[in-house]
Amino acid sequence: MSAVQQELRTRREAWGHTSPGRERDARAEERRAARRRLWNRVSFALCSMVSFAAVWWVASKGAEIYELNDQHAKLQSAIAAQQAINANLEMQVSELEQPAHILYVAINKLHMVYKNPVMIPTQGSGE
Repeated sequence: MSAVQQELRTRREAWGHTSPGRERDARAEERRAARRRLWNRVSFALCSMVSFAAVWWVASKGAEIYELNDQHAKLQSAIAAQQAINANLEMQVSELEQPAHILYVAINKLHMVYKNPVMIPTQGSGE
């Protein structure tokens, strides 16, 4: 190497210029840093999307459960109302099937005539 080239090299280094190897290393390090930043952004976006999907899934399941609970409550109230109606009808049936009520309806509403009951003699009485 000549003395002039040596002088230029020392002046470049003094002015802040680096050698080609150092420049290459700096560019490679810069590329690696850019890749790391890109990877950080991509991984952040991916994690955000996965988190959003998980929250969406949990919220949809919660809405589904809420809807099922609402339907269950409505069915329970309908069952209770039907049981009350059935109890009322059973009470009416028990009242209407009593012999005194049947006799009352036959005589007063249907205008039937009540005859004295027929007595069948038994052998033990001797009559």
